[in-house]
Amino acid sequence: MTDLFPDSYFYDRNLTDHKRLSSFMNEKNLIKFFSNSLNGKVCDVGCSTGEFLETINWQGDRYGMEINSYAKSIAINKNISFDKNILNESNFFDAVIFRGTIQHVTEPFLYLQRAYDSLVKGGYLYILATPNIDSIYYRLFNELPALEKSKSYYLPSASHTLDLCERLGFTTMNLSYPYKYSGYANPKYDYLKFFIRLLSRNKKYKAPFPGNMFNYVCQKN
Repeated sequence: MTDLFPDSYFYDRNLTDHKRLSSFMNEKNLIKFFSNSLNGKVCDVGCSTGEFLETINWQGDRYGMEINSYAKSIAINKNISFDKNILNESNFFDAVIFRGTIQHVTEPFLYLQRAYDSLVKGGYLYILATPNIDSIYYRLFNELPALEKSKSYYLPSASHTLDLCERLGFTTMNLSYPYKYSGYANPKYDYLKFFIRLLSRNKKYKAPFPGNMFNYVCQKN
């Protein structure tokens, strides 16, 4: 799996992508609505270089999971620890985050079960910036601009993720589709490219589109 994410994959994860940072801040607002002070113990699964927890200024204990040693070394310098994670802890974390990563883990259903087990009662699971194959874009074109099928073991959908998490014992708190405030939206341009793609079937016309991505929040009771 490490071959799918070489060091070069993380070279631009250094707080220079303004669209990405805008998306981070939108997601911070969502997290703060439920986790208030951002001051509990958090595990960021697939934390990359730690730029997300750094950007949202998570104040509590930061833990992560990351398969790439280059990215992991940068994250360590951002006060992210790797000794505790969802696979080796129970009733420990106040929050678990999968930001754009649930499709990349080799055993996504096991990881969601372990996320549940590793959370304290009342803890939150955040599945953020995740491709949604329920979307009209995917149904028409069998792809999404943000979905790298060659790097994915699971093709997530909002409805299936909600159903699965509720079966595991979580209570759904929020499901949203963050196109408008994602940092990537350019409605006139995006809709134009969508309709050109629809009429021409030319794959080069890719663009963000409403419903392509979802954010999901659930709580362990």
